Amino acid sequence: MGIFLKWVGSLLFIGLLVSTHIVFSKWAEKTSHRLAAIKSHIQTENIQSLTRPQTSKPVQVRKILSHYDRKMFFKHLLTRFPKYQEYFHNAAQEHDLPWKLLASQAYQESHWNRRARSPTGVRGIMMLTRRTAASLGIRNRLDPMKSIHGGAEYLAIMEKRIPTAVPIPDRRFLALAAYNVGLGHIKDARTLALRKSKDPNRWPDIMHVLPLLSQKTYYRSLQYGYARGEEPVAYVQRIRAYQVLLDQTMSENSLVTNGDEHGKMTGFFAGRNIRPFQRVAKEDTGV
Repeated sequence: MGIFLKWVGSLLFIGLLVSTHIVFSKWAEKTSHRLAAIKSHIQTENIQSLTRPQTSKPVQVRKILSHYDRKMFFKHLLTRFPKYQEYFHNAAQEHDLPWKLLASQAYQESHWNRRARSPTGVRGIMMLTRRTAASLGIRNRLDPMKSIHGGAEYLAIMEKRIPTAVPIPDRRFLALAAYNVGLGHIKDARTLALRKSKDPNRWPDIMHVLPLLSQKTYYRSLQYGYARGEEPVAYVQRIRAYQVLLDQTMSENSLVTNGDEHGKMTGFFAGRNIRPFQRVAKEDTGV
């Protein structure tokens, strides 16, 4: 009887070992698959993080635009913009540009004043030089439709001349800077970025080297020489800030149709419960 009990006990022990082995094997197999999946996911994420375009940091509107700047922008949005908004929509569509970006650039250039003129002789809503206007077939720079379409075309040309290795939105920011300071100086800035171990395809890095183009230590060794590099940086950042205000105020297809000649904030803002002079922009579209 004792031998029989020992034999039964041994069988039970062996059965327990076999069962434990089977359960552990299944657990180990599942764990192995899970670890492999996690490893694959991590590797994929690492590869994607290297290949996906990096977005620029949002602009801080209140640090870029003063209270007065914002106040006048919303006034002009009601009193000036309605006359030209259709031109911005059409020109942007024709040249594959965001219309709010184009409208924001025009505001930075002229405050949507079709008779705007600078001491250097640039004129019109998009502040075209005589030479640029002539190259675009524009005779009357004070014609708002021709100016807006010409400015859109020139910006599109600049964007096409920026290397395709530069991703959107950085390519668009570089194109805006080129519109302001000239494509040659943007090429110099990209060269200087490489010398200083920065990324020539990223707008934040170009922002840091552009101001150096006004220093003899740097510009004398570059092809296109001296430039007031701080100006295109401020130019692009202000355009981005104005675009944030447009994004926050208007939907993609909305129209501004009211507001009197004194710029009173009537129905357009009242219907949206907006207090435009106190808005804080937390992010920008980057386009």
